[in-house]
Amino acid sequence: MRMMSDPKHYDLEDIISNLNIIREELAEGITATSNGLGPVKEHPNRDEDPSSLILEEYLASRLQQIGEVTAERKEIKGLKTGNGWDPNQVIEHVFKIDPVSIKRAVEIAVSSDRRVKERLSNFFKRSDEVRIVGTPTVEYIPIWKVKGFHECYYVRTNSYRVNVKDDVVAVEVEGQSRDLILERKHSRLIPTAILERLQKLGSFLTNESKYFVVSDALELATKRSEGELVVTGTGRPLTRDEETELTAWRTKRIFDIADLKVRDLKVTVRESISKEALLNKFRESVVRMPERFKQILSNKLQITELKRIYVPIIRVPMQRGLVPREVIVNGTRGEIADPKLLALLE
Repeated sequence: MRMMSDPKHYDLEDIISNLNIIREELAEGITATSNGLGPVKEHPNRDEDPSSLILEEYLASRLQQIGEVTAERKEIKGLKTGNGWDPNQVIEHVFKIDPVSIKRAVEIAVSSDRRVKERLSNFFKRSDEVRIVGTPTVEYIPIWKVKGFHECYYVRTNSYRVNVKDDVVAVEVEGQSRDLILERKHSRLIPTAILERLQKLGSFLTNESKYFVVSDALELATKRSEGELVVTGTGRPLTRDEETELTAWRTKRIFDIADLKVRDLKVTVRESISKEALLNKFRESVVRMPERFKQILSNKLQITELKRIYVPIIRVPMQRGLVPREVIVNGTRGEIADPKLLALLE
């Protein structure tokens, strides 16, 4: 594949800029008919995606203009596109799950403690009254969810093997003669010593093919990966089942931390990892740069969803006799928090 070697008439940064513009237009569903390249020809296959055909023709023309890239220009600033590289560009949506009523939480806590008291009183033949000794606290625990994708277009060099027919004795491509290579394949089922003797009788045990090699072909390639990450406020990853268990209940959009207040109750909000730390964690999991390339043309990281969901638990301070204790109620389901839930949230 021959490339134009004179870079004077083309500016690589302009090529990259135009590529990004086309990519954005295609992502928005805009049908671009020209970009300094003239009208787009109608493709005979009507089932093809028109936007894909536009991109294909555009990139094919730009490959002819890129040519050789010097080593010092392989790292070009400003190639990072999409909102995922800068936390300030990612819009965060915050939600909460409304807790059960405090009356219901207290009833659940007292009921659970009473069952314990009854078992103990039957053993010791005594009973103590269960008392609420303080104001129950609603504690909101943040769960983060982020989704997005990474996509890059890049140029690399490669070699191709082109097979020819048995009767071909010479090949010329683009005005250049190509050396033909004869490849003889032997049967793996027959030992070499026996095969050499049988070959004297004829070539029926061998399979010959001819090919030539195209070297230093310039390819345009793309690499894309999608990802989803759900973590607790401490950064602990959650499985999809764990996420469903914690956040599948009806959520309500909020716009300020003050929206977490509960009337006549003490409310605390557990600290969380920062949005920047979360996006760095997601970036490490989803960005997959090519192992081999000559030039990166487009490097896009796009965050398509960023949620913070506050999950409530209710802490009820109680005392039976002289022994104080705290009962933790699952504020979402209205039941005593089990060890698995506490392990996820702590």
